[in-house]
Amino acid sequence: MRSLVATRTVRVGLWLVTMAGSVGLVYFRYHHLQNYIPNRNANIGDDFWVFFEAAKAVASGHSPYLTSFGHLGNLYVYSPLVAILLVPFIHVAIATAWHWWILASIGSMLAAGALVMKAEGSSHRDWRTPVLLGVIAASSLRFLPTEIVLENGNTDTFVLAILAASVLASERGRSTASGALLALSGVVKSWPWAAALILLRRHYSGRGRSVVTFISVSLLAPFLALLLGGPSELAGYLRATLRASSQPLISCSVWGAPQALFSRSGLARPLLVSTPLRTIATLVFLCWVVGVLALCLRSSSSTRLSLWNVVGCVVLLLPVSHADYTIYVLPILWIWVARALTKNRFFSRESLVTGLLVLWWFSLFPSAFFTWLTSAPALSVEVPFIANLMAVTISVVGDLLLTGDRPLSGGLQLA
Repeated sequence: MRSLVATRTVRVGLWLVTMAGSVGLVYFRYHHLQNYIPNRNANIGDDFWVFFEAAKAVASGHSPYLTSFGHLGNLYVYSPLVAILLVPFIHVAIATAWHWWILASIGSMLAAGALVMKAEGSSHRDWRTPVLLGVIAASSLRFLPTEIVLENGNTDTFVLAILAASVLASERGRSTASGALLALSGVVKSWPWAAALILLRRHYSGRGRSVVTFISVSLLAPFLALLLGGPSELAGYLRATLRASSQPLISCSVWGAPQALFSRSGLARPLLVSTPLRTIATLVFLCWVVGVLALCLRSSSSTRLSLWNVVGCVVLLLPVSHADYTIYVLPILWIWVARALTKNRFFSRESLVTGLLVLWWFSLFPSAFFTWLTSAPALSVEVPFIANLMAVTISVVGDLLLTGDRPLSGGLQLA
């Protein structure tokens, strides 16, 4: 009896700590940004400013693709959807709209964690549930890439939640909804369309329905452009999408890292200027990531982890991959923490992989790795690329080694 009371007391205590800590982190993130008001010359909220001004352009019957909205010449480079969704709020003071956007972004980040947890099937009613929720809240809201995304006011936390919902739908056998949500993530922010590579996974359940729905919903982006301004608007949208793939910014990808490290890119101080080394490094990194991606698609046991491994590979392959895209690797950490807690053994392969991913998370704390100063050492600003490359590789290899140790979901059988 005393043991039962003690167990319940511990569980209640953990829930109280988790909830109090989560509320505190949400307030900290919100309070940090609430006093800033996005404007043309501000760095804080600059992406949200572009979205808001693009919404005004749409409401007045003008193209959002023909005007630069920020002090750095920022252009609207997304489908019309985000601008259209903000049109009802253009008559609200931008400070008020900014506060709502911050809260929605933070809420989406936590919702993504909850959806990942739900998809992983973490339904323990003991101490493990509050511990996992606490890990999700702390690892997401006390993470510099998340801080950058929130400061910029971009859509990444919304995309993260949409992708997490797609995984959950797939795990529950709702392949039509899964394909629709996967496409929606690309309509909101173009590059997540590449996450559709998950549909190539061996023995993907409900592939046909997912593909049809994915294609159908993806057509929403060009349809909205045509609806707003006809062929010229569609052409503007396509040009903006292509323009976004060649921004003069530090890129934490297989293309950007060798450029920064071994050439006079003007983006950072190179480690060594050498065209042969740049070419070799690009080929090595490219083969590495493509190999990891192929291994994931061929050997992963379920969509739950493999989609996030695929997203991680896509982030590493993007022509322009911002350091704050590191938030798309966070679900990999959450899933492995959930698996380690389910195993409930300190010395297990799940715990080993989790420990390595926790080191990945801690390694990205220094702000020096997330600077855009041209005088910054290239080796420093490309640490997020190296760290993310290692994290995705560890996750894929760990999943491969453990595939035979657990039941396969969704009717998947490995040949």
